[in-house]
Amino acid sequence: MKKMFAFLRSMTFGMILLCGVLLCSFAGSMIPQQQTAMHYVNLYGERPAMAILALGLDDVFSQPYFIALMAALCLNLLLCSVLRVRSLRGASERLRRRALEAKAVPISAEQAQALHAHFTGRRWRQAQEDGRTVFSAHMIGHYGSFLTHLSLLMLLVVGGLVLAGAEVIDRTVMPGSFIELDDGARVSVQDFRIEDETGRLDFMSTVQITAPDGRQSAWTPIRVNEPLRFGAYKVYQQTYGTAGSVRVTNEATGGSEAVALTEPVFLTLDGVNGVFFQMLYAGYIQDAEGNFTLIGSTDGEYDDPVYDVRVIAEGETTAVLAFPGDELSVGGVRFAFEAPVAYPGLRIKRQSGVLLGALYASFVLITAALYVCFFLRPVCVAVGDEGYALASPKQQMGLQLEIEGVLGVSVKEGEKR
Repeated sequence: MKKMFAFLRSMTFGMILLCGVLLCSFAGSMIPQQQTAMHYVNLYGERPAMAILALGLDDVFSQPYFIALMAALCLNLLLCSVLRVRSLRGASERLRRRALEAKAVPISAEQAQALHAHFTGRRWRQAQEDGRTVFSAHMIGHYGSFLTHLSLLMLLVVGGLVLAGAEVIDRTVMPGSFIELDDGARVSVQDFRIEDETGRLDFMSTVQITAPDGRQSAWTPIRVNEPLRFGAYKVYQQTYGTAGSVRVTNEATGGSEAVALTEPVFLTLDGVNGVFFQMLYAGYIQDAEGNFTLIGSTDGEYDDPVYDVRVIAEGETTAVLAFPGDELSVGGVRFAFEAPVAYPGLRIKRQSGVLLGALYASFVLITAALYVCFFLRPVCVAVGDEGYALASPKQQMGLQLEIEGVLGVSVKEGEKR
C-alpha cells in the first residue's frame, strides 16, 4: 500500500500523466473536433478516419480516458502539494542551522565587517545566534515547488470547470446578417467561403462579436479550430451549408425581397398560385439525349446549381428545373433565381465571468510560482569574526562570486559552502 501511495505522488507518475494529457491535447488541436464521419473521410481517407472515430479523437476532450487522465493528474498534484507543505514546516530554521553548523571560511575582522555592511545594505534579514549574525534572503523560495504544484492543480480544475460550464449555442447565420443572443450580445457574419483562391477547401467566416455593453471585436476570420475569442464569448467555425437565393418581386407594386431557401417552402402571394421550392442541387450531368442527372451534394462550392421547384398555377402543378438567371412569373409575382449563397454554421460558447476570472488568476499564480521556484533561491550566510558559511538548497555560484568580490579574495575551489 505504501509503495502504491508513493507511486501515485511520484514525479514519474506525474510526468506519465502529463505526457498523456499533452498527447490528447495535441490530437485535439490538430484534428477538427465534433465533425461528421464523412468530413474525416474526405479530409484524411477512410482508414485514418475510422481510426480517429474508433479512438474518439473526433471529440477527445469529452472522452472517458481524457477525463481519467485529468483526474489522475489532479490527484498526483494534490498529493504532491499536501505532502510537500508538511515537509516545508521549519525549512527556514533548518537552513539557518545548516549555515551555523557548516565549516566556516576564515576571514579577517575587516572582511567580516565588509560582509555585514554588504548584506545590511541589501536589506537581508539578520538574526544573532551563537555569537554570529545569520543573514537570510528569499525564504519564500522554499515554497516555490509547492506553489507551482498548487497553481497547476488550480489551473486544471478551473480549466475543467470552464470547459464543462460553458453554454454552447449552435446557429446558422447568413452572410451580411447577425444573430442576437438572449443576453443581448450579437454575432455578425460579414462573409463566408468554402474554397480559397486556388480551389482548396478552406471553410472561413469573417465574424464580429458585439458584447451586451456595446464593446465590439474587430472583424476576424475564423476557421475550424481557429475561433474568435472576445470577453466571455468564443465563436467557432462549426459547419456550413449552401442556400438557394431567389428574388421575389410583386409585379403590381414593384416591391421586391431576396429570400434564402434552406428548406422546402411555398412562395406565394395569394396562397394559391406560386412556386414550391423543393431542393437545391449542387450540379447536373446532361446526357446526349438531353436528360438530366442531378448531383445531390458536394464538398466544395456549387459550380452548376439547379433549383428543383414546382410551379402551381390555376390548379395545375408543373415540375421545373431552374438555373441561376432564370425567371418565372406566377400569380402576379416574378421569381428571379440567383446564385446560391454559402453560409456558416457557428458554435458559440459563452463562459461564466467568475470562472474566467478564476482562470486568469490561475495563470497569474502559476507565473508567480515559477518565478519563485526558479529565481528566488533561499539562502543563509552566517558571518562571524572567525569566518563565514553559506547554506542553500540550490547552487549559489553568483552569490559566492559576489562575496569574493566583497572580500577581495578567492575562495579555494572545492571549499565547502
